[in-house]
Amino acid sequence: MTASAAERIRDMYGLNGKGLPCESCYEIADEPVLATLFTTGNGYMGIRGSFEEYASQRIQGAFVRGYIDEIIEVCEPFADNEYMKKYYLNEEGLKRFERQESCVNMPDFLLVRVQIGKKTFFPWEGKVEKWERWLDPSTAEYVRKVIWNDGDGNRTQLEFRRFASFACQNVYCQQVKVRPLNHALPVRLISGADTAVKTGGQFITQTDCAEEKQGDVFLAFHAVNKFRFAAAYSIRNRFPQGTREETYLENGRIGACVLCEKQDEYVLEKTIFVGTERDTDRPVSEWVRENGAAIQGSYSDLFRAHLAEYRKYFAPMDIRIEGDREADGWLRFASYHTAISAPMHDSVHGISAKGLTGERYNQFVWWDAEIHQLPFFIHTAPQTAKNELLYRYRCLAQAKENARKAGYDGAKFAFCSSVTGEERVWEYVRHPFMQVHINSDIPYGILNYYTYTGDDEFMRRYGMEILCECAKYWASRVTERNGRYEILQVTGTDEHHPYVDNDAYTNYCVHYVLTRYLQLCGRFGCGLDEAERQKIARVAEKLYLPCDESGMIPQFDGYFGLSRSLEEAGKGTLKQFQMKKSGLYHKSQIIKQPDVALLYTFVNVGVDRSRYAENWDYYEQMCETSSSLTFPVHAVASAQNGRMLSFYNYFMDTLKIDADDLHGVAWQGVHSGCLAGGYLSVLYGLFGLTASEDGLAFRPNPMPFFGSVTAQTLYRGRKIQMRLKGDSLRLTLLEGEPVRVTVTGRKGRRAAELGHRCVFAL
Repeated sequence: MTASAAERIRDMYGLNGKGLPCESCYEIADEPVLATLFTTGNGYMGIRGSFEEYASQRIQGAFVRGYIDEIIEVCEPFADNEYMKKYYLNEEGLKRFERQESCVNMPDFLLVRVQIGKKTFFPWEGKVEKWERWLDPSTAEYVRKVIWNDGDGNRTQLEFRRFASFACQNVYCQQVKVRPLNHALPVRLISGADTAVKTGGQFITQTDCAEEKQGDVFLAFHAVNKFRFAAAYSIRNRFPQGTREETYLENGRIGACVLCEKQDEYVLEKTIFVGTERDTDRPVSEWVRENGAAIQGSYSDLFRAHLAEYRKYFAPMDIRIEGDREADGWLRFASYHTAISAPMHDSVHGISAKGLTGERYNQFVWWDAEIHQLPFFIHTAPQTAKNELLYRYRCLAQAKENARKAGYDGAKFAFCSSVTGEERVWEYVRHPFMQVHINSDIPYGILNYYTYTGDDEFMRRYGMEILCECAKYWASRVTERNGRYEILQVTGTDEHHPYVDNDAYTNYCVHYVLTRYLQLCGRFGCGLDEAERQKIARVAEKLYLPCDESGMIPQFDGYFGLSRSLEEAGKGTLKQFQMKKSGLYHKSQIIKQPDVALLYTFVNVGVDRSRYAENWDYYEQMCETSSSLTFPVHAVASAQNGRMLSFYNYFMDTLKIDADDLHGVAWQGVHSGCLAGGYLSVLYGLFGLTASEDGLAFRPNPMPFFGSVTAQTLYRGRKIQMRLKGDSLRLTLLEGEPVRVTVTGRKGRRAAELGHRCVFAL
């Protein structure tokens, strides 16, 4: 996206009078980005914000979690510098690469055509006299209001509403209202589905049944390549009074058609039941027909049922910021997108980098699922967090096979994972295969989940087995050298420096998970023989943890000996994607995203914090922020080091990464891990929250730009409200047994038993 286009989006897409992100005028060029931002979903499905009347091949999108198939992936690799040519692209892999697993873009069921007289409503024809479009994070409802002049002076008001139900994950609802303002022209309404959709530019679904009966539409289809999963839609239309016309058929579209006349307002209500064969052991067509026919109630009825469940689910996620309307509104929007990204009811698939908002990255699951996204749900929706970890458990058998093929013991989880757990990294790229920190990220996620939930049953049945197999992997992966154990030839989260030795992020996290695993063995049992246990204990004891005499942590061996500069354009957050001239990243200290800063912020692995500020000062300047995951990490580090203006800037970049299209790729889908970081920036940065099995600890960092900040967190069956206002922290126990809390501020460290409410002067 060009700079001017990004500026236009910022100008036209701001907060309306209700504090909701709102599009105030229509621009064709901005459709792809706004289709991402206006995605409606419920964790089972994600429906991009394309228009009911028309959806281009680029921007439409209907995705169901775990509904995948194989595509021919058209890759267009380029190397604009020595680094990419030598270290990133694998020429032989490029020759071999062709097929890849991917999410499937399912048929578009949003289809509604509105004909006014002899003209069909399209926003790029006639004249749009008024245009408002928003998605309300507090209700998860999408709304578009338009006044359209057909070019002949006939003015019509149109209102479109829709939502993905939280009361029933398979249900999607639409409502369209048409009100003539100065004419009595007949109105024709067409409602159905469009089957002519593509995934990666290819037709991946084939229609098995498409029929319209008495105004309703039924569609059954299947994916055509590797997995051939079947799916179906039952579309029930409630048309206004009118004359039923013959079935609408056009270029893969099927729908029911009704001609209406002489009414003040025409209302179409449309209810879609979506199902795939993953939902049922019965034939999916039969199951969908039966459940679709059973749906009762109007749009309002179904919306009320949805709203009751959604508000219950979203309430713990909804942080309130008083005194800064923009931060409050965009944080709620970011948390909404996080809420709809994750599996609420099953463990078929994990939390992908784009959620369910686009095809980019094929909806694969990466390391940020456990480090950036999982904590959001640990604090707000533990069952959803558990489902993400159960997804990893489903992949454990394949992870063991991955380790065996690589010549190691235990389990080697795929860095880039789909439904099966096989490694799906594109084989024409080199060093992502070396990002073995995924095998400490997943165990860390399990330990983090256990710390906050105390879920002993999960640990006994699933968690300890994963920890055990990952521990075996690390015991076979380390190298004994210089009287210690080292981890050689890896790539950290910073992909600019591949094939390094002793990446700090990897080593510290491995040490932590091995140590905690051994501690928990006494409670849950190890699943190891004595020789294996002793080997893991030796590795945990003697694993090298990089840190020089000054307290500075080198990102990897030799890091501080590299050049401190690189040809660049721009400073601060504008440095991203600008370092293209020399491109010798591997010879420079310039990093893509934080490794060391993660150790102080998003992972609580016991790093000595006495030189936190010095490390943060150094690595902030070295980071070009070309990864969206940088912004929330930098926000937390800024707050924890008392740099509140920097916190605010990084915080707002976290929240508006896609709304402001900071990286120019928002049309591909949201940056889900970054958006989850909005909530975590407040929890970790402003409230300074950490936890142990003994209770909660707070190290607040008051924000002078905010009047107050109110948030919730869940801890071992307790619901706790936190309110930070000025130099005062108020903690309220909303549910559960009393819990021990400690608060550290300028006045020192204080401990208390939180039984109802405690107020601490900082």
